[in-house]
Amino acid sequence: MIYLYKFIGSFVQFPGILIAFFSLLTLYYFLKKRQIWRFFLILSIVFYLISSPFFVYFLSKSFYIKEKNIPDSQNSVIVILGGGITFFDGKYEVGNHTLKRLLKGFEIYRKTNAPIIISGGVIGKGISESAIMKDILVTFGVNINDIIVEDKARTTKENAIFVSKLLKGKNFENIILVTSFLHMKRSIMLFEKYSKKNIIPIVCDYPIDFRNSFLDYLPSAEALYTFSQITHEFFGILKGG
Repeated sequence: MIYLYKFIGSFVQFPGILIAFFSLLTLYYFLKKRQIWRFFLILSIVFYLISSPFFVYFLSKSFYIKEKNIPDSQNSVIVILGGGITFFDGKYEVGNHTLKRLLKGFEIYRKTNAPIIISGGVIGKGISESAIMKDILVTFGVNINDIIVEDKARTTKENAIFVSKLLKGKNFENIILVTSFLHMKRSIMLFEKYSKKNIIPIVCDYPIDFRNSFLDYLPSAEALYTFSQITHEFFGILKGG
C-alpha cells in the first residue's frame, strides 16, 4: 500500500505532474495521428530521466574523487569552503551544504588539531558566509585561535585565489580540502592551480539518496535539484572554474 501511495504521490506533485501531463499529450496526439506526439514523448522521457534518482545517481558517479590518507597535522591546514547561507525576514541561517561541510571539517579537526581556514564572502548584501561558519565552529568546540577567516570569496575560483594568498609565506605543505561530493572535482582543479600545495580531498554532502529500490525509479524534486547541481559543476569545469 505504501508503494502505491508513493507512486501516485510522485505524479501529482512537481516534477512528476509535468511528466504525467507530457505523457497524456503524447497519447492524445498519437491517437489523433499528429506527428507532434514524438516531441511530447521526448519531453516525457527527458524530464523523467533528469528527475529520477537512479539516473542522477549514475551521473553523479562521474564526479567521484578518491580520498587520501590524512597527513601529519603539523604540515597541514583544513580548508572548509562555504556552500551558501539562507537569509529570510531579517534572519540568517547556514545552508545545508555549508552545515555538512562544517560537520565534516570539525570531524577532521578533532582527529588532527590542524588549523582551519573557512572561506566564504558576501553574495549580494549582508553578512559573509565565513562569519556564520566561524560562529558555528566555535559552538562545536573549535578553539577560536585555530580558525582563520577568509571573507572575500564569492565563487569557487575566488575561494582558491584568496585562500592561496593567505597561505603564502606559511609552512603548510598540505591542504585538507573539505567540500561537497559534486563540488570537489572543480575545487581540486582550482586549488591545485593557485595554491601549488598537495590537496587532500575530504568529501561530504553526498548528492542523492540511492538504495536501488522501487522509490529510486520515481521522479522527485530532490533528484531534479541534484541534476541542476551536476550541470552547474559540469559547466564550471568546462570553463575552468
